[in-house]
Amino acid sequence: MIGQRALVALALAAGALAGTLYYIGAQRSPIVVAARDVDATHPLVADDLAIVSIAADAVPAGALVDANAAVGKVPRAPLWRGQVVLSPALSDDAASFHTGLALPRSMRAVALPLSSAAQAVGGAIVPGARVDVIAVPIAGRAPGGRTTELLLQGAMVLDVRSETGSPYGAALSKSPVSTVGERIGSVVVAIDALDEVRFADRIATSMFVLALAESR
Repeated sequence: MIGQRALVALALAAGALAGTLYYIGAQRSPIVVAARDVDATHPLVADDLAIVSIAADAVPAGALVDANAAVGKVPRAPLWRGQVVLSPALSDDAASFHTGLALPRSMRAVALPLSSAAQAVGGAIVPGARVDVIAVPIAGRAPGGRTTELLLQGAMVLDVRSETGSPYGAALSKSPVSTVGERIGSVVVAIDALDEVRFADRIATSMFVLALAESR
C-alpha cells in the first residue's frame, strides 16, 4: 500500500514538473524587430518597426519591447527585415555614413581616390579598418624632388566608395560579394583637421597606396 502511494505521489510530482516546464517554455515575450530593410541614414519611424513574440528565454539582452522607444532613434548600422532591434545599437544622432560609422569629434573626412584594387590591399579594405596612407608622387604633377611619403598611420576607414561615388557593394546587400564589374573608386578616411590642406595637395599630385594596420 505504501509503495502504491509512493508511486502515485511520484507520478503526480512528475506531472506537475512537466506541466511547469511546458508552461515556462510556452511563455512568449513581445520584442521589436525591423519591419523592412533600413539603412543607417535616417531616424526610425513607426513603419520601420514591428512587434513579434518569441520564447521568453530566447530574448537577447538589450532587446526593445516597446516600438515607441525606437522611434526617432538612428541605427548605428543597417538593419535587415526581421532583425531584433537592440537598444545599444541605436543612437540619438545620425551616422555620418551608410556604414553606421560616425566621424570622430574634431576630425575631418577625406576621400582618397584609387585607380585599382591593388592600392587597397586587393580590395580587402572595409569600413572600420585601420590603414596607413602612403602617397606616391605623380611625375609631372608633384614638385620635383618629392619622394614617396607616409602621410598617416592607423587612419580609420569610414567608408569605401565605387567609381560612381555610390557605396562599394550594395548598401543593404547581405552578401559580402560586391556587384560584378564594380570597382573601388575611393576610400574615405578620418584625418586631423590640421592635415586638410596637406591632403588636398597630395590628392592633386599623388596616387595613394593603403596598407592595413593593426586595429587599436
